[in-house]
Amino acid sequence: MNKIISFVTIFVFTIPVFAWNNHAGITYLILKDHWKGQPTPLVKVESLKTFLSKEKSSIQESLSISEEWAKNRLPHLTPTNESLKFSKTTKDTDLIVSFYKALRVNPNHKASLYIQSVAKRGGTKLPLDKLTTLNDKGKLINETFLSLQEGQMIGADDVLISATDEPDYDLDLYLFEDSGSEVGKIYGFGNQPFGNPAVEFSSQAPFHMGFYYEPGIIFALAGFLKRTYPEYRIHQFTELSNLAFRTGHPYWGYRFAGWALHYIQDLTQPYHSSVLPRVSAAKQIGVQLVSIVGYQTPKENMIRFVSGRHTLIEEYQYYLIRNLIETKNWNHTVATSITDFSKKEKPIWSGMDGLRENVCKEAYDAGEPMDEQLENLEIPKYETLYDADHPIHKILGSLLHNTSKHTRAYLDALKRN
Repeated sequence: MNKIISFVTIFVFTIPVFAWNNHAGITYLILKDHWKGQPTPLVKVESLKTFLSKEKSSIQESLSISEEWAKNRLPHLTPTNESLKFSKTTKDTDLIVSFYKALRVNPNHKASLYIQSVAKRGGTKLPLDKLTTLNDKGKLINETFLSLQEGQMIGADDVLISATDEPDYDLDLYLFEDSGSEVGKIYGFGNQPFGNPAVEFSSQAPFHMGFYYEPGIIFALAGFLKRTYPEYRIHQFTELSNLAFRTGHPYWGYRFAGWALHYIQDLTQPYHSSVLPRVSAAKQIGVQLVSIVGYQTPKENMIRFVSGRHTLIEEYQYYLIRNLIETKNWNHTVATSITDFSKKEKPIWSGMDGLRENVCKEAYDAGEPMDEQLENLEIPKYETLYDADHPIHKILGSLLHNTSKHTRAYLDALKRN
């Protein structure tokens, strides 16, 4: 049994951690017409320190609401250590780090004032080291970030577009006991359940994936797959967004909402809601059993093929969305899949308690047909963008239509008053 468990563990160690590589680009397309018929809201830029100093007395109450919700929904989540809780007596010099620790996120995260310039525009560029602590900047080196100044006015769409990408910049890195970080020892998340704690990007995996519909035997053999936390983050940042709007801080209302949307969008990616699409529990166990007696090829092929398709769809999506925005190709089938919604299809946000049933189940169910279609394309890895009528665009358009649907539903439910 331990060897069967190790197979699942090894596989989850090898899969890519990112869901959508281009949250900002996807959200840019969604927001192109989201406020159609009315002006895009303008908000005044405000530093995190200013927000925290003005709302000291309400922050911990908001976080406690999220923890109380999670206590019933996520039995594997341990309570926040009392010493970490945010206090209205916190000194102004310690506000930001204290806030991060109360959230149980990376205390070194840099909440700079910036926008991601998805569509090219002028402005003062923000160096990447002012945005993230990542050693491997990955695709961020391809992007342009522009500095903002406290007090200036900016469109709510720019805030949301930029914020939906931000959690991948380091917010959930090294938070477990075996992460080698100081906060990992006190946050109470235990050892990292899956993903490789020694790999920078991978250390955030349990916060960006949610496996809720695997066969019972898989959960019985690999119960660690239940220890995921995207719902916790969505609830935390939604509550903080509501608090910010309610107390007159719309910039942080939209920015926290963007952070929450990042995790929602992650869960719309089938490979983040299913461990091994199209691989039955019996087959998973079977290939492990034959590997025990020395025949490794079936297991190695399974891991290579599934992780390869996972990487392919994310890589392709990243470069396609960039191209569509750069060329303003709004009539492309993937662009229209994101932007076109009929009145009959108006999406409704069902709240946190409906997240698994409406977002994750939809993604899980999409996993098998999507994986089969990708396999049939016989594209081993991303190398080039294809003509508009290539079948990969139908696959990707279907997935991103769901991402757009749930993003729109969440935004429509925002408590902005």
